Amino acid sequence: MRRRVISTTRTGTHGFATLDKSKEKTLPDVYTVACIVLTLCLLGTSYHFYRWLPEPVAPSSPNVFSATRARKHMEDIVSLGVRNVGSQANEIHAKNLLIRKVQAIQATASKELEVKLSVQTTSGGYYLDFLGGMTHIYHNVSNVIVKVSKRESSSEYAFLINAHYDSSLGAVSASDDAVSCGTMLETLQVLTSEPVPMVPEHDIIFLFNGAEETILQASHGFVTQHPWAKRVKAFVNLEAAGAGGREIVFQSGPENPWLIGIYAKMVPYPYGSVVAEDIFQSGLIPSDTDFRIFRDFGRFPGIDTAYYSNGFVYHTEYDIPSTIPNACIQRAGDNLVALVKGVANSPFLAHPGEYRHGKVVFFDFLGLFMVVYPERVGVILNTAVVLVSLCYLYAEVRWNRFSSMLIITGLVVTLLSWLAAVCVTLVTAMGLSLIGRSMSWFSRPHLLLPLYIGPAILAMASIHHWWQLKRFDVSNVMLEKASFLGTLVIWTALLAMLTALRIPSAFVCVLWVFFPLLSRLLLWEVAHHRLLPPHLAFVLSTVVGVAIPSMLLFQLDAAMMEIFIPIMGRSGTVLPPEIPIGLLCVVALFITVPYVTTSVVHMSSNWIRKVGGILIMVGYVLTIGLVAMGMMFPYSGRPDPHPKRLFLQHTDHTLHHLNSSISHEQSDVFVIAFDYLDVDILVGQAPLYRLAREVECHGAYCGFPYYLPVLHFFKRHWHIPAPSHLSTDQLPLLKLSSMVSLPGQSRNLTFDAHFPVRVTMCLAPRHGNRLISWSLDNFIPPMSLANGIGDCYFVFYARGIGEGKFSFWLELKGSNRPGEEAVEIAVFSHNLEPPFSKTPFLGELIDVLPDWVAPISWSTHHANWLF
Repeated sequence: MRRRVISTTRTGTHGFATLDKSKEKTLPDVYTVACIVLTLCLLGTSYHFYRWLPEPVAPSSPNVFSATRARKHMEDIVSLGVRNVGSQANEIHAKNLLIRKVQAIQATASKELEVKLSVQTTSGGYYLDFLGGMTHIYHNVSNVIVKVSKRESSSEYAFLINAHYDSSLGAVSASDDAVSCGTMLETLQVLTSEPVPMVPEHDIIFLFNGAEETILQASHGFVTQHPWAKRVKAFVNLEAAGAGGREIVFQSGPENPWLIGIYAKMVPYPYGSVVAEDIFQSGLIPSDTDFRIFRDFGRFPGIDTAYYSNGFVYHTEYDIPSTIPNACIQRAGDNLVALVKGVANSPFLAHPGEYRHGKVVFFDFLGLFMVVYPERVGVILNTAVVLVSLCYLYAEVRWNRFSSMLIITGLVVTLLSWLAAVCVTLVTAMGLSLIGRSMSWFSRPHLLLPLYIGPAILAMASIHHWWQLKRFDVSNVMLEKASFLGTLVIWTALLAMLTALRIPSAFVCVLWVFFPLLSRLLLWEVAHHRLLPPHLAFVLSTVVGVAIPSMLLFQLDAAMMEIFIPIMGRSGTVLPPEIPIGLLCVVALFITVPYVTTSVVHMSSNWIRKVGGILIMVGYVLTIGLVAMGMMFPYSGRPDPHPKRLFLQHTDHTLHHLNSSISHEQSDVFVIAFDYLDVDILVGQAPLYRLAREVECHGAYCGFPYYLPVLHFFKRHWHIPAPSHLSTDQLPLLKLSSMVSLPGQSRNLTFDAHFPVRVTMCLAPRHGNRLISWSLDNFIPPMSLANGIGDCYFVFYARGIGEGKFSFWLELKGSNRPGEEAVEIAVFSHNLEPPFSKTPFLGELIDVLPDWVAPISWSTHHANWLF
């Protein structure tokens, strides 16, 4: 029986009646291949710009930023070794090194400038709703601060540049944040040196802070206590979550759109996106920066920048200078010098006026320029694009008489195709998780292409092909257009919704509504006047319509992959990483080539579809087979490390009765594997780890000596029995000095504490008592959750210098029966510095580890009291 094919120019094929000579083949294969190849060329061009870095400048003029000089500063800092807060390396050697370098710059500074040095030692406290939430107490941490101003300047305003010189646990932290300290020192030299110094209208403050890795303590001390902080009206924070590559602007504000505007105008290599800001501030990334302290406690607007490439080495022993090329230092330095010059001479720093208020939408295009506009303008723009899209859809139905039912069907089919892509991804992700073959892509990110992206494309294509078979009475041209209009409806609806919610990332939807729509309208004119052959016009319209959105958003996809894949190596054991990474691949597919996929499916021949489907299936089956057989091991060591992160804490536990006598003592090594594969994968590689046993929750914070409140990130908790390492020099001491009964079944307990340099303390009221006031903060924070059994108030204590003696009090309300404890206090002292950090048994455990493990180890003492 002959099939009826509907196709008329009047029904809205836009002059493509000549394309529709048969149902089976509407576009010659050469044009289909050209469409695919041109799209891939666009993505390749985007990736080229994504990886491009400027050539380093040889050290010549002191007024031109030199990556070579900045690297020397970084290497001098790194040569001091691990710089934990409280260590001699951090509190004496690094601080003195920075002071000497600043003094050398002072000696060569222009006479037109005044360069002042201030060394701050600060103590304080605050609560931070980060991870599980914690109250901070810090004593005597350090800041090295430099202020540059015009001689006899009358300005009362300053621009702040911040980086930290302390390091993370067990790492020399070249990228986080020694390289930024080196960049700041070189910037200070460039701006102040003869023969061409910059004489700023407003002051410039360089803050080298000495306690960021203790969760932002030194910046808090500066903001709340240093007299220069009152002058600060804006800041830029220099951070890292990886080593090398481009530094991204991933936070700005709050409000004050003039600041990101100056960045976009002044820096030679702009790179940033409000999408990154929305993602970071949503809490999806388990990290925080000094930006939060400046914003929340200082009320300053600012810009947050960070390196993120090669996040596999972040906070590991592999974070060394060789991972950071000079080109990325040059890029960051050129940008910083330009930004400082722009902001320090801007009238908006003193009087932002109408530019003080309002959020801002910002994104760069291939690193060539940055688009910035206020959110209120974005709302108008977004609304206008939504209206244009609705008018176009109305015109198609009303004037071109395109079937509204066919548009609705195209919408439903497109949604079903997206759902199919998600379902295929979840099936693969859950299957690999269940058979214990997760994270095969961790050291081979390219495996995501055959594992998730290819099958998602095939699932989407299959749904559209099924629709073609079901609607044999409708031409492929009509089905392609219905799919296009259905996709347009989806992006228009998303744009309207995100605009109503005032989410700046709505600009992504604008791109996918405006440019494909514009391309289709131009296509109608070209085809109507026969200016190009119909086949060529169709290919060009498809490629041109996706060119700008695909190139722009492909860089965003690449950045998200570079950020989130390494994060899966430190995200805990609760969430199977296959699921978020698989879904990230699908979302990347949706926002990079949403129209091309359906156009190629509907307009290509059966031969093209079959070859494509076979290639995708063969790649998927081969990859799944290799992964299932264990041939795609997740980790790797040098020379290209993608390591498994492991914490080993040799812990002595001392539990006390209510009368402070010892009730129980034991020793073990607490083992924390930071990714979903947990400790199990080590058993076959390091037999000593077969001794690991799962430990149950008992007492405040379950008795687990976590350095930070991250217990909820882990399903199981492991320890290995070990000999005692007890050293009385590093024991935490806590003494109840007084207990006073108060009206209303309340009582006040005052304690004297003598703590080592790093302590976590967990306070858990017992037997119906509740904490109603304390001296550690001016409010009672939420409790940190620990399986509902060990929930407690988590206190993080750090000390730079000094003895660590202090007092604090608690006020509890509840039952006051004799012989019944009112509060349990667990104190975990973390001995991070030799000789107390190392024990013979830790050495044995580390020696048997394979080279793909990055261990960090120290000794801990857990003392538990009942009061």
